[in-house]
Amino acid sequence: MTVTHGIDHHPWIGTGAVDTPFGDFEFVHGYPTADTARSLLELRTLHRAVEVYAEQMPGVSVFQIRRGLAAFGARAAHQVVIWKTLMDAGTRLLTGNSETVYALGFLDLKRDGPTVIEAPPSLLGGLSDMWQHSLADIGPTGIDKGKGGKFLILPPDHQDGIPAGYFAVRSRTYGVWLGLRGFLVNGKPDKATALMESIRIYPRRLTERPPAMEFLDGSGRAIDTVFSDTYEFFEDLAQLIHQEPSGAVTSHERFYLASIGIAKGQPFHPDDAMKRLLGSAARLGSAIARANTFASNDPDRIVYPDRRWECPFIGGSAAWDSQGYVDVDRRAAFAYAGIGMSPAMVMRTIGAGSQYLWTMRDANGDYLDGAKRYRLRLPPNIPVKHFWSVVVYDPESRSMLENGQPFPSVSQSTGPAVNSDGSVDIYFSPRPAAGREKNWIETVEGRGWFALLRFYGPLHEFFDRTWKPGDIERQG
Repeated sequence: MTVTHGIDHHPWIGTGAVDTPFGDFEFVHGYPTADTARSLLELRTLHRAVEVYAEQMPGVSVFQIRRGLAAFGARAAHQVVIWKTLMDAGTRLLTGNSETVYALGFLDLKRDGPTVIEAPPSLLGGLSDMWQHSLADIGPTGIDKGKGGKFLILPPDHQDGIPAGYFAVRSRTYGVWLGLRGFLVNGKPDKATALMESIRIYPRRLTERPPAMEFLDGSGRAIDTVFSDTYEFFEDLAQLIHQEPSGAVTSHERFYLASIGIAKGQPFHPDDAMKRLLGSAARLGSAIARANTFASNDPDRIVYPDRRWECPFIGGSAAWDSQGYVDVDRRAAFAYAGIGMSPAMVMRTIGAGSQYLWTMRDANGDYLDGAKRYRLRLPPNIPVKHFWSVVVYDPESRSMLENGQPFPSVSQSTGPAVNSDGSVDIYFSPRPAAGREKNWIETVEGRGWFALLRFYGPLHEFFDRTWKPGDIERQG
């Protein structure tokens, strides 16, 4: 510190260049030059756009699912897509599952007003708003306790009273996402499909004359529901913001959105320079998201100290707030690779619900390579009441790997060979080894992959970790 004329001078920015990882910035007598000011303000906008990408991924992801289903033909509440003979890699859906029957649909409460869902007993699923905030579960862990019933979904501006005889659910968004799933019975999807097709959805004002349900079969069809990593991400986000109430996002989020030109009730028409900046932000945001998802340095992601398996719901909360605040990084890590932030997916429910482990690394810590051969050993007595499954995904699309097989998976339902001690070996390679075809998932040379291990009806041994899967080990 120097002293001049009795005034202490701190090492503040004065005249000269400020050297940063983002470039050198010139200041004169503490003031930024015109070029410096322009560059730094542009950098600030880029930074905010990247943060918006991370924060708003859950919403844009659901927006794109809705668009993909609408393009396929599901545009009204009574139109539901069911993958009647299971979902394959033709459907691009973030970590979609080939071992359970899926059904997806959307409600439009702004158009239809309060909407009724008549759910039969034993139906499994849930309702979320457009930012993947859970509204209600349906099934044994839901408010119907697995007995079914009439759900009345209310829009955010609903003012009237709530009639008796319904499970009333208020959404903070006009768009509501319905997701259902059903288990195979004797390896077949027929009963699960029939159960889903007994659901009824209609605006309450049409109770006396509800529209006939339409169930569209998504199996074997090309349906794309994955959000973009280009400028279009921000166009989609702007549409979502315009469609939903201002209160759907927080004041802090609204400020960040407004700072990049997205505000409810105002047109989103960025000039060419802003489009280029937002395009760069989307690419950078996506790159950071990949690092955050596939190379996280969060120590709580590791499930077993001596294994490479990770927990998709880091912190054990579907709201990502187990530490007393919403952890945007943890939420974004999940949203980049998965959908469905339901409390049922993190509840410790013995013999019901589901639990998930995933890994993108082998036992040595190297990323899984489609050109190499691997083995995963699942020890005896896999702790599930219903069934387990292993599904392989493409890290680029985060959807099921297109490998030429009908389904890139092995599960209890597919009848894999069992070792004499009760363990199950699953093999991953570009070409099968003789005699192991039932336990083999094909990988693709020149592409990476990751695996998701699901437990349906997990038992005590899963939760207390007395049972744990082996690592995926390189063979040869």
